[in-house]
Amino acid sequence: MKIASIIVAAGEGKRFGRKKQFEKVSNERIVLDYSVEKLIKYGEVVIVSKIEDMEFIKKRYNLKVVEGGKERKNSVLNGLLYLSECDIVLVHDAVRPVLVGLDIERLIKEALEFGAAIFYIPVNDTVKLKSESFSIATLDRKKLVLSQTPQAFDFRKLINVMRKYVDEGNFTDEAALWEKFYGRVKLVGGSKKNIKITTKEDLEIAKCLLE
Repeated sequence: MKIASIIVAAGEGKRFGRKKQFEKVSNERIVLDYSVEKLIKYGEVVIVSKIEDMEFIKKRYNLKVVEGGKERKNSVLNGLLYLSECDIVLVHDAVRPVLVGLDIERLIKEALEFGAAIFYIPVNDTVKLKSESFSIATLDRKKLVLSQTPQAFDFRKLINVMRKYVDEGNFTDEAALWEKFYGRVKLVGGSKKNIKITTKEDLEIAKCLLE
């Protein structure tokens, strides 16, 4: 069985103010280091980045680097096309560096059985449906979960569907495209520590968790 990973590191960090994947966590380590360190254990890794960052990444990790696309979905497809043939591909956001406590082996196992598997955490807060500046309905949180990365897929099926339908619709992760064309995605318990760095406060939380 061959496993490979795509790390999506092509974001510009507009809300943050700069590229979060290159933010320092300590004197010697940056956010991206942690995802590379974890996923390289499973096999080949391709990093998707902005063209201006490709040389820096190549020198730092000595890994395959490919230029990102106009949107995240296009960046993932570029990574898939640059990968060697494999059985399962893991797709991960570079700005989720806290991968401790995630059972990636189980994620891979479930993807082998069901074709696709993602990490999730339950929704504990009451969730409202918003219209303009008003709440107009309360959703059943028992039916809702929050998805995380890495997400695992049958490589051949994912690349085939992304080649055909990458420009159809607005999907924010590969699982959404899988759901549309293949059906169910297996859910695997994730970790609240696996936060996505969006704000400067998130970065400080991540630093504490990583220390």
